[in-house]
Formats: sequence, C-alpha cells, structure tokens
Amino acid sequence: MATIEELLQANKELTAQIAVQQQQIAVQQQQIDWLKRQLFGRKSEAFDHPDLFTLEDEDGNAKIADTEDDAGPRTEDNEQEKNPDTGEKKTRPIRKARLPENLPVIIIKEIIPDEVQASPGDWREIGEEHSDQLEKAPGYFYISRIIRRKFVRIDNPFAPPVIAPAPLTLIDNGFWGAGLLSEILANKYLYHLPLYRQQQLYQCRFDIDLPRNTMGSAVELVSDQLQAVVDQMITDMIRSGYLQIDETPVRYLDPGHPNGSAMGYLWTYRSGTGEVVFDWRITREHGNLDTFFESKANREVLAMLDLIQSDGYEAYDSFIARQALLDNPIKRIACMAHIRRKFEQAAGQYPEIARWFLRQIARLYRIEDTLRENKAPPELRHRLRQQQSLRIMNLIEKAIDHLLTNSTKILTSSNLGQALKYARGQWAAMRVYLDHGQVEIDNNLVENAIRPTAVGKKNHLFFGSPEAGKRSATLYSLLLSAKAQGVDPQAYLRDLIERLPTTTTSGLKALTPANWAAAHKAKIAAAKQDASADGAASVA
Repeated sequence: MATIEELLQANKELTAQIAVQQQQIAVQQQQIDWLKRQLFGRKSEAFDHPDLFTLEDEDGNAKIADTEDDAGPRTEDNEQEKNPDTGEKKTRPIRKARLPENLPVIIIKEIIPDEVQASPGDWREIGEEHSDQLEKAPGYFYISRIIRRKFVRIDNPFAPPVIAPAPLTLIDNGFWGAGLLSEILANKYLYHLPLYRQQQLYQCRFDIDLPRNTMGSAVELVSDQLQAVVDQMITDMIRSGYLQIDETPVRYLDPGHPNGSAMGYLWTYRSGTGEVVFDWRITREHGNLDTFFESKANREVLAMLDLIQSDGYEAYDSFIARQALLDNPIKRIACMAHIRRKFEQAAGQYPEIARWFLRQIARLYRIEDTLRENKAPPELRHRLRQQQSLRIMNLIEKAIDHLLTNSTKILTSSNLGQALKYARGQWAAMRVYLDHGQVEIDNNLVENAIRPTAVGKKNHLFFGSPEAGKRSATLYSLLLSAKAQGVDPQAYLRDLIERLPTTTTSGLKALTPANWAAAHKAKIAAAKQDASADGAASVA
C-alpha cells in the first residue's frame, strides 16, 4: 500500500502534468480561435466594444506582393526570327502590319536646322526625314510625328545636306511614345494589370498588336533609366531626418533554387513628405539596411538621419547599434499599432484585461486624431503629447510591469502573455514618439504604402527574376510616391519620361515626385488665378 509521501509525490507530478496540458490546451485554443477568425470573422483589426476607439484596418499580415514574371531582357521584334531547334528562319509580321491603315498621324512640330534658319535664302529644300512614335491619348492611339527638314546649299547642291538631329528619347530609337509607355507601366504597377492582359486589351479594343515581350523590354529599359530619380529621392529622404521602414516578402523565380523559386523582400522606406522608396533584396538579413544606406548616401548625408520608426524586428536595433559605433546616433521609434495588435489577439481569452489595454491605447489615438484633424504643427503635437499622452503611457507601463511580475494566472505562452512581453520590450522605443512632434505614433503610413503592392496577389504570383524585382522596386517607388503627393501618377511618369533624356544631374531634384507635385500644383494655382483675374477684368 502506498505511503502518504508517495501519494503526495504522485499528486505533485499529476498537478505538474495538468499545468503543462493546460498550457498546451490554451495555445491550441488560440490557434483554433485564430483559424476561425480567418475563415469566418472580419479581417479588420477594429474591435467591437462600446467604449473602445476603433482604428482603420491595419492588416499587415497579408503582405505578399507580386508581379508578372518579367524574367530576363527582351529585344525589339525583328522581321525574321530563327527557330532554336531547326535553325530555320520564320517570317514575323513587320511593324506596320500590326497597325491599322487608318491610324491618324499628328505632326507635333517641324525642326529646321540652325544653319537654314540663320540664312534661309541660301538653302533649297530637297526632302525630309521623320521620326515616328506610336502614341496614345485617353481612348485612342495616334502616331506622334516630328518632321526634320533636310536642306542643301543652293550654291553648292552636291555638298552633304544638313538636317537637325532627332530629339533625345529615354529609349534610344524607341517607337513607343511617353504617353503609351507611362500607361503600360501605370497599368502594370499601379492598377495591377499584367502585360499579357494589356496585350489582349489593346488588340481587342484598338486592333493594335503590342507584343508582350516588347512591353517587357520597355519596362526594363525605362526602369533602368528612371533609377537616377529614385536615387535622388533617397538622398532627399535621408536628409529629412525621419524615416518609417518596413519589409514585405515577395516570391521570385530562381532556376538555381531546389524549388525553382525563393523568397525575397521589398524593404520600404517612407519620409515625412509622403515619398516612398522600395528596395529589393533577396534576403531579410540585417546587413541589408547598412547596404542600402551606405550605397545611397555618403557619411555626411547619413549623419542627417536622426529617427527611424519600425516594428520589433531586431535588424533595426542592430543597424542603430552599428551606426552608434560610427558616431552617428539614431533613435528608433516603435509602432503602437503592432503593440495594439497583440492585445487585440488576446481579447478572446482574457477579455477584461485585454480590453483595458485597448481602451488606454484608444485614448492615445484620440489625441493623435485631434492633432491630425487640426493639422497641428510639430511644436503643438509635442506639447500636447507631453500634457496628455505621457500620463496614459505611464499608466500602461505600470500595468504591464505589474502583470508581468505579480500575476500567476496569465500563462506566458498565451496571447496575453506574449502581448505583455512584446509591449515591455518595445516600450522604451515607443516612448520616443512623445519627445518628437514630427513623428507618428505608429508605422501605419509605411504599411499603407506597402499595401498596393499586395493587391495584385491573385494576378501576379511572383517576380520573374531578381532583376525583375529591382525594376519593380524602381517603378513602385515613383508611381506610389506620386500618388501620395495627390497628383496623377501616370501624368507624372509621362512628363518624367519626356524630360529625363535632356535633364542634367543637377536637375534631377526637380523631377522627384514631391518637388514635381509642388511645381505642378503651383502651376495649376497660378493658371486658376490668372483665369479669375481675366474673368474679373472682362466683367469690369
């Protein structure tokens, strides 16, 4: 018969086993609740509670961006193409056969050589050459023609004729105009329309054959040229001193990988002006931050970076530590949306405690909403945060410390236990926002900037190659930044494609989305003012 000591020992072992099983059951129940929410619940993080302030959807989990497979360079179609198997040549449709016979031709301008303009009487016109580009305006195609008159001297008709050089274009000798190129790029990267669907659309609606491989080649050539503008954007953003950073996974094709594809990442950088830069990397390793900043900015420019805001991924703290060793102190601001997200996930198991934290965080967001609605300057934002937000932050911090040190009922493996642990680890970085009026309480703005890249998830499954990822990053940067500035991204891209061939390095600053949008809006405002003045004068 078992002794009392043996029974007590057995009871102790059973109690320990029950505690372990309870933790396992709790974790499994959390997983079941999460799966139920994914299948049947709302995806918004808004929390239904009469006293709880609800936030805009911050669904940062669905971040898989993708585009069509634009693998490898493409070349302009030739009239004949070799069969790779037989070596025989097969005839391909020449360019004119792809265009309707009644396609209108619009003469944009005629260029006369400078020598002829200086002395018209000394020259006799003997012919002309023209440079054609297939162009598109909303709703129709047309041929954009520039006529370059050719002349010979009257007193020396056998001398070589003179003709003005053809205007510079972004794609040397390219047949497609800036309007058409900007539409193809905007359709693909802004409106998530793959190239093969655009080919079908133009063929069906306009009877225009735009080969998919030629469109892919145009994407490559244009993005390579536009990278210079993105580099200028990066310099300006670092000089602003405050960046929000996040990263999102994107699968890409890799023939050398055992599975045929691998996971890459779009690292996203957003400045206070609203400009966004995407940087494509094939890994998520910590060194990507150093590589990005050191390759895009010299030591003097990088020293202007004071603040970065991010989630809790340790790569950001590692970057800051390395910069500190280089006498470049940078502070990190944490993201309240990520902290809130953890407590929202714990509301199913510990509703009273989780809701208390969510109510306090909601109070902080009400203050931020008031500041945003009144367009408060940084000085006022800082003062109001010190007067009102600081007390709430201190209250939340005390509650976190109390529950972590004194509560034995909260399992460390539960969602609430994980939320408390995450918040404690981020709280020092979270308090930094109280001292800087120009920063935000969360990283939602950069997460919102990433979101358009995920809309095409069901249309494009991956990048076609690492090189395609770089091109996509360039075009996403320009189009989404222009959209954030409140201007038509396609109009911006068209003007950029037209002006860049004749722009010097010193002129790139005027072509960044923020500066272009400011100049564009000022031009529109001046035109409206002139129109109002003319109207008033006519009435008088």
